Amino acid sequence: MQTSLKNLKQRAGSAVQKLIQHKVLFAILISFVLNLTLESLCRRSLLKGLQFLVDAPMPFIYGMGIILLTVSLVGLVRRRRFALLLISIFWIALGVVECVLMSFRITPLTAVDFRLIFSVFSILDVYLNPFQVVLIVLVTLAVLAALVVAFLKLPLSEPVDYLRSGFGCVAAGLYVWGTTVLFTSTGILATQFDNLGNAYNAYGFTYCFSTSLFDRGITQPEDYSPEEVGTVVEELDQEEPDSTASGTETKVMPNIVAVQLESFMDVKYLKGLTYSQDPVPNFTALKEFCSTGLLSVPSIGAGTANTEFEILSGMSLDYFGTGEYPYETILQSNVCESVNYALKEEGYACHAIHNHTGTFYDRNKVYANLGFDTFTSVEYMLRVERNPLGWAKDALLTEEILKALDSTPGQDMVYTVSVQPHGKYPTEVLDPNQPISVAGELEGINPISFEYYVNQIYETDAFVGQLVQALAERDEPTVLILFGDHLPNFAIQPEYLSKGDLLQTEYVIWNNLGLPKEDEDLEAYQLMATVLGQLGYHDGMLTKLHQDRDTNPDYQEDLQMLGYDLLYGDYYAYDGRLPYEPTDLQMGVLPITVKRADNLHDELYVTGQNFTECSQISINGKLRSDTIFINSSTLMLPATTLEPLDVVAVSQVTAQGEALSQSNQFTYVGS
Repeated sequence: MQTSLKNLKQRAGSAVQKLIQHKVLFAILISFVLNLTLESLCRRSLLKGLQFLVDAPMPFIYGMGIILLTVSLVGLVRRRRFALLLISIFWIALGVVECVLMSFRITPLTAVDFRLIFSVFSILDVYLNPFQVVLIVLVTLAVLAALVVAFLKLPLSEPVDYLRSGFGCVAAGLYVWGTTVLFTSTGILATQFDNLGNAYNAYGFTYCFSTSLFDRGITQPEDYSPEEVGTVVEELDQEEPDSTASGTETKVMPNIVAVQLESFMDVKYLKGLTYSQDPVPNFTALKEFCSTGLLSVPSIGAGTANTEFEILSGMSLDYFGTGEYPYETILQSNVCESVNYALKEEGYACHAIHNHTGTFYDRNKVYANLGFDTFTSVEYMLRVERNPLGWAKDALLTEEILKALDSTPGQDMVYTVSVQPHGKYPTEVLDPNQPISVAGELEGINPISFEYYVNQIYETDAFVGQLVQALAERDEPTVLILFGDHLPNFAIQPEYLSKGDLLQTEYVIWNNLGLPKEDEDLEAYQLMATVLGQLGYHDGMLTKLHQDRDTNPDYQEDLQMLGYDLLYGDYYAYDGRLPYEPTDLQMGVLPITVKRADNLHDELYVTGQNFTECSQISINGKLRSDTIFINSSTLMLPATTLEPLDVVAVSQVTAQGEALSQSNQFTYVGS
């Protein structure tokens, strides 16, 4: 028996050696195993990975080709065993990250997610407990240590045959190129993904993730030229406005307040569920007498910044890269035509408000390229109350919106992004006194998690009611736009919905101008143009385009053309020069100032204006995290005294220690 086992092992070992020596077959086998492992991890099941192989053999083979291309690079180095190990770990690590990520959200992993990694740190404690964080760190360190040991211990292979190895790389590259052309032209692989989750399931993680690495921005239209853009602009200029406020030809100059409601939906549209009371009574009432409709958004369960981008810019994410966030790509460096710039030409001041950290999605940077004058993030808010998961409650936004409206003597555009109903939703009851109970269950949705969510949107809806009342009591003409950014992060299926689909939320337009109720289903990128049209505004290229959409047979082609021209092209629409410049973005609608600093009983007291719990004193440029907040006009440092000519300032600092802004500097001259 032992002899038979020994012989079997020897034969197996010999077969493996022969396979390894046959480098092409070995590389194909490794690519097959890696792709099957990757797709199984992404689907959280080996059986589902095998089912993908059976149901979609061509996409599976294509994914193998991509992995084969990376494996072929092994032949170019002498440390081939280590290189193969490194490549294998890379692909498997992507699968593990996707597997973990999909337990928190329903949007698959894309290359852009790695650009968002620093933003993720600010919300990591919501999704992972301390044990999980420590475990991830330990596993990562263990893998890195194993790679170091492998690098030192694995032997060198025979000298590189660059001719043969180079030929193998070229052959693999040609295979990927050829199958890409063949499969995309025949429809086996799609080049546009209406739903990212469905695309990953249909075409495989390997193809979709790889596409997200290289697919960026808006593809240049084939007929892009000064003449073609000029034709589009000329046609827009010739169109007569067909909608003006209250039927007049004059512009109305109201305050415009837009509130993007995090994960907000009317849950009464979910079949088979009943509630102890209406979870969104204010939103329900507004729909009865205000303009309303379904709003098509670019994502589900996540992607707040992309809905925000469509609303503000009027551009469609359909024409951008796979899973792209323009906030993390083109808007890092480019100015973008937006509703703000159009309104600023009419004398508006433009404010952004968000009750979460200012660095999330790099808003503290990109808002300047969208025309905002001020940005009030949670670091600039007082008395921040938080829900059981740690998200700031939305009730405080009413005060911040009113503060922005009061900050200028003229008209204001206030864009507000809420956060309270954000996931990840708990699977254990965190508040036994929740006012709303839910009867019934939907397959795949944890009832405890869903009931928690329902009670969070109930509080957000209460904020909506308070805001409407506060605006109604002001003696200023105002338009209020309320809309959900995307459906919540639950496994909602299309058949669960009695109205709309998975990529639709709702909007409501309240006003005190007497505008008529006009219900219409819209795309997110059409919403602001529609509102501006009702007010008699027809400025801005994309605004005009959206307002003429019903009579323009080339609407989508023109939308892509102008989007490309205004963000990536040569600005032919504006005779070669975009007329907009980045704003000098002020953090906080009210400036933070230092008036004086005093030593008192071995303590330092700094007095000024508009301090918050996130204010930190700096002395000679060094931030002091031990700053104690007394009130909005006083900060204190224990066991600290100033010397003559010490320079004192106050910064607003994120939970991760990043300073968002700094006050004026105060030089201490002694007591």
